[in-house]
Amino acid sequence: MPKPHVTIGVCTYRRPMLLGRLLAGIAKLTTGDSFTISCVVVDNDAEGSAKAQVEAFAAGSGIPVRLAVEPSRSFALVRNRVVSLAEGDFLAFIDDDEVPVPDWLSQLLQVQASTQADGVLGPVRPYFDQPPPQWLIDSKLCDRPVHPTGMVMPWSKCRTGNVLLSLAVFRAGGLEFDPAFASGGEDVDFFKRASRAGYTFVWCEEAPAYELVPPERCRKSYFLRRGLHQGRVSLKYDVDRLTNGTRLALGVRSVVALSAYTVALPFLALRGLAPVMKYLVKDSHHLGRMLGLLQFGRDHRNF
Repeated sequence: MPKPHVTIGVCTYRRPMLLGRLLAGIAKLTTGDSFTISCVVVDNDAEGSAKAQVEAFAAGSGIPVRLAVEPSRSFALVRNRVVSLAEGDFLAFIDDDEVPVPDWLSQLLQVQASTQADGVLGPVRPYFDQPPPQWLIDSKLCDRPVHPTGMVMPWSKCRTGNVLLSLAVFRAGGLEFDPAFASGGEDVDFFKRASRAGYTFVWCEEAPAYELVPPERCRKSYFLRRGLHQGRVSLKYDVDRLTNGTRLALGVRSVVALSAYTVALPFLALRGLAPVMKYLVKDSHHLGRMLGLLQFGRDHRNF
């Protein structure tokens, strides 16, 4: 019986040092002679700034690698380009600012074999080159949820930062990432549609990837901007269900949440900066959702 083959898919944009760290981590992956791997890197920089790092990896690792450039600035189109170039049985997505543990793929494949799931997700844990501010540690804004291995994951909690997917989901299922999600959220939308089509995704706690959190992502402004963006994008996941009634209900819910969180802020300040930031981010999320609802009212195609 032939060994399963995994294509490791990497999307990147002008982060050569981080990409180099990831590729060095991929070169250290252990396969136990039970499966084979190759790599696809799609550079979203029209100038091809990832070329030097990928060529160095190809020369030193012995792992087959393909490099392509997707000039259109779109998360969805870059991921679709990776899918089009993937070979074998599985596609493992990992972000260019992450580094996997050596047995990353082995663990994901073991869970897939035992559950026969269509995809297996692993945790993404923060890594800091420099000590982060204490408020960031205490607020846990960089922490991700922990789940038991084998847990079936709802689509709303699925991401592509660390995931092994059967290529049959794309080839036989005909699924792809929706270009309407050019600026983010394309992965959650994909898992929503895949789950509704009957595909199953489970968790593997033993297959972490470590995400570098640089100093510029340790700033309060970064988390507030991210909250605004995520709140706005979250509406797109159910754009087909946004009737006037549901829009009103979502708007009222966000107004109530904004009011409650804002009133609580002075009291939270007595406990320190960490709880204040945690709830300011929640405020930002609901504010972003409200702004998205207003934009949807003008043009539902591009809100």
